[in-house]
Amino acid sequence: MKRELAELFRDRLAAAGGLAELAASHDEALSLIRHWSGDRPVLVDDHPDLKGLEVAGARPADPWDAEVGITGVLGAAADTGTLALGPAPGRPRGTAVLPGTHLAVVPLSRLYADYAELIAALGRLDPMPSGMQLVTGPSRSGDIESAMIQGMHGPRAVRVAVYPDA
Repeated sequence: MKRELAELFRDRLAAAGGLAELAASHDEALSLIRHWSGDRPVLVDDHPDLKGLEVAGARPADPWDAEVGITGVLGAAADTGTLALGPAPGRPRGTAVLPGTHLAVVPLSRLYADYAELIAALGRLDPMPSGMQLVTGPSRSGDIESAMIQGMHGPRAVRVAVYPDA
């Protein structure tokens, strides 16, 4: 059942312009993140799901200089390819939206069948984050002459490694 949810998430994120890969383990998910980030300047959230992640890129003093942002998630919705992020100490909102590329890891235990299930799970969080970001693929805006532009107010690329957890 969870494998089918992961495949649905991958397909729906792809339809929104993102990319998801199904990893066989947490270590493999971190390896994908390491590969995708390369040696570019990177912001990495202090998130338990990222424990053990070593990246080659420098961590810039100014977050605006980062090319890659790496986050964990509060949850994800398979039917829309949506990631739910919540700020916390060591996990600023900017990690997912300032760099041109947003990379994330999603454990299967936090992958929900649909958006409504995700929202219900987020509503049960205690404590509730001070704010949440719901991300479905690269940013898009049609504000200028109604022309759709990708990456206008956030990342131009979103890649997600989905992995089985205990």
